[in-house]
Amino acid sequence: MDALDETFLLRDIALGDSKAFDEVYHRYYGEIRRYVLKFVKSADHTEDLCQEIFLKVWEKRETLPNLHSFRAYLFTVSKNRVLDFLRHAATERSVREEVISASLQHASHVEEALQSEEYQHYLQKVLRELSPRDQEVFRLCREMEHTYDEAAEVLGISRNAIKKHMVKAIKYIKYSACKSFGLSFNSLVLCGLVIW
Repeated sequence: MDALDETFLLRDIALGDSKAFDEVYHRYYGEIRRYVLKFVKSADHTEDLCQEIFLKVWEKRETLPNLHSFRAYLFTVSKNRVLDFLRHAATERSVREEVISASLQHASHVEEALQSEEYQHYLQKVLRELSPRDQEVFRLCREMEHTYDEAAEVLGISRNAIKKHMVKAIKYIKYSACKSFGLSFNSLVLCGLVIW
């Protein structure tokens, strides 16, 4: 589709032409789906998010003729929706459930320590002490298993910045656990804290 055709389609969409919208939808859907799936890693959630992204485009259709680049606009809407989804998903699970689940699977020898109320409160406290950006990077890279490159794209920062945040977060968790409970870094890995 050339720029002129797209300009006419966007004008028609702004006027409420659903056939023009369908044409743009079919033109960009595959590309947007691949982009979202790269970060979300779930086909079901990807489908839902794609529908929400194109619904937002339809709801804001009056602004479409004023855009310099519809593709750039569409990817901005997609990026923002993915970020919202990832932030919501990262806060949805409690740290306590994650640690207990990891302990049952990976570390029966430290199970009692992980399940104790004191340790659970301590762990939540340590994670809250990380800066918001460190927490966000840690969740993306460990809980959601994104690569540093993927996390960098989601957050709009460099891969090197992601690495620095991860090193800082892991060092702080390691230091805090060693100081308070005498747990080694290897114990943290076994307990699932560093895998998280």
